[in-house]
Amino acid sequence: MHLLHVSDTHLARQGAPVSHPELPAPQDRLARVLEVAAPRGPFDAVLLTGDICDDGSTEAAAAVRRLIESSSPGVPVLAVPGNHDHTESVLSVFGPAPTTLGPWQVVTAATNLPMTVEGHAGPVVAALAEVDPARPTLVLMHHPLRSRSTHEWFLLRERHLLTDALTRHTAPVVLATGHTHEAFEAVDGLVTHLGAPSTYYAIVHTGDTWAPAAVGTGTGARLIRLSSDTVASEVLWA
Repeated sequence: MHLLHVSDTHLARQGAPVSHPELPAPQDRLARVLEVAAPRGPFDAVLLTGDICDDGSTEAAAAVRRLIESSSPGVPVLAVPGNHDHTESVLSVFGPAPTTLGPWQVVTAATNLPMTVEGHAGPVVAALAEVDPARPTLVLMHHPLRSRSTHEWFLLRERHLLTDALTRHTAPVVLATGHTHEAFEAVDGLVTHLGAPSTYYAIVHTGDTWAPAAVGTGTGARLIRLSSDTVASEVLWA
């Protein structure tokens, strides 16, 4: 399977204030990333791992869907909410994700918490308990279990529960995440951590410290290839 992993698009409804008015419009940045990715398709699915909207609006979520579908018509779009999103808006626009992609089980979980930046591992743990630990599993969630950051805003509460849950899996697991606005990849045994860069603006993390990257650098998407037992990935900069 050939997947396009997009994250942290941060669109807002027309006329709404945005967090970073000094930056290029987020819809223009998303369109540019999709333009760069298109020649690498066709894709079997597009993964969208949260902070779809900057203002949580249904209108912004719908605009993201339209841009993706215009670039990859007919391709399933699997979406989970981030801390800037309203979970109900994301579900109303994108609908429930399929439970399988090829031989891979698909788990989607809303790690966002009201009025907080960090996430919670509980929904991921609960969702994993419902799938077969002997089958390869693709997990979509906004907040990463691992990244280059140890700042409290970029962590999962109760993350040890997710670490414990993953030890029960005897087939490959991919955790596709966003939130840090920084591409990240790591492997822990059967678990592959794949953090997508933001399409909007990048952040550089070093432990507890973080800072915005230079404008025009560090943005893009991630390409993921999955077979029944292997994972390959690369970052597509735009």
